[in-house]
Amino acid sequence: MRERRKLTSGRRKGRGIIFVFLTPAILIYALFFLYPAARAFRISLYRWTGFNYANAEYVGLANFQEALTDRWLFRAALNNIWFMVVGGIFLFGMGLFFAVVLTNKQTKARSFFKTVIFLPHVINVVGVALLWVFILQPRFGLLNTLLRSVGLDALAQVWLAAPYELHSFTFIIIWYVIGFYMVLLMAGIDSIPSDLYDAAKVDGASDWQSFWHITMPLLRDVLAIGVTYWMIASLKIFGVIWAIGRGASLKRVNTIATYMMSYVAARGAGTVFRMGFATAIAVLLFVAVLLVSLLFFRFSRREAIEF
Repeated sequence: MRERRKLTSGRRKGRGIIFVFLTPAILIYALFFLYPAARAFRISLYRWTGFNYANAEYVGLANFQEALTDRWLFRAALNNIWFMVVGGIFLFGMGLFFAVVLTNKQTKARSFFKTVIFLPHVINVVGVALLWVFILQPRFGLLNTLLRSVGLDALAQVWLAAPYELHSFTFIIIWYVIGFYMVLLMAGIDSIPSDLYDAAKVDGASDWQSFWHITMPLLRDVLAIGVTYWMIASLKIFGVIWAIGRGASLKRVNTIATYMMSYVAARGAGTVFRMGFATAIAVLLFVAVLLVSLLFFRFSRREAIEF
């Protein structure tokens, strides 16, 4: 009995210590996430300009009703889905290709290519936007200048206007983030025991067979993490679109986040600030991210592969 009491008291002390260490983190999380989230939901129920809360008018769910029937918000959501699906296919296809090639010991100058591919990801997003503005600028941009210099004037286009703007932004975003996903996949490939590949070679398997039957199955969990992260990130795309599109008024390539921001950022004289409506969009975006995360985790949940 005494031993049981000692074990029980020891567990209680252990739980108490855990609670003590978790308390600061819980308080910070509540202060900087839970309270603002609750506050945002409250603001979304009002018609408010954002300047004087005393003038806020309670409208209930009217902001959500307007947001769900707004055709431009629907267009922005379709752009997010485009980046998620089409951009994701190219992102993981190219990321997996680079990861496999750069983990192969026979590849020369691996460190150089790793650095070159990962470098854009460490650049500030505004710097990336300005870089591509100068590259894709129709008159003096680097791309059109190169095309004209080799006699391909017909291929010189206004790349940041219809019908090329969505494809241009997709390329820019993939170029910006691909280094992160390449490193993630490389870490997964490096964790696979080399003995499996040696055994496959002894059995006469080709490189493609080794990739398909060894690398892909054992990389499944890492891919699931990467895909989940990309699905969430694609719903929150903001920086590149805002930095480039705001100056060019590219309404056709708005994402949910940039469309929301357009109602709380000044655009010149006569701007009407709609903090309540913008916050309602933010709440809907939060719900969308949460649902996408839960659904993907639900359908991708399998038993872990041990090796």
